[in-house]
Amino acid sequence: MELSHTSDGYWVLYGSGTYEPDGNIQAIMRQARKDFIKANPLIDSSKVVVFNGEFEQAINKAEVSKNLASMIIDGAS
Repeated sequence: MELSHTSDGYWVLYGSGTYEPDGNIQAIMRQARKDFIKANPLIDSSKVVVFNGEFEQAINKAEVSKNLASMIIDGAS
């Protein structure tokens, strides 16, 4: 998994889950999100998102919101 930080404060954990032998990438990514939040208690947990795939930084805030909305597996739950 890789980590990126957007200009509007989102922490994005992303990567490809195709290499996972059990195929349960959503559970793995949910756990990665929980572990990241636990290791970084000062970060607003509602701004931590994970998704399966590549993340490319958007040029403007409207594009960031659109990209995140279309790619999120597990947001602020």
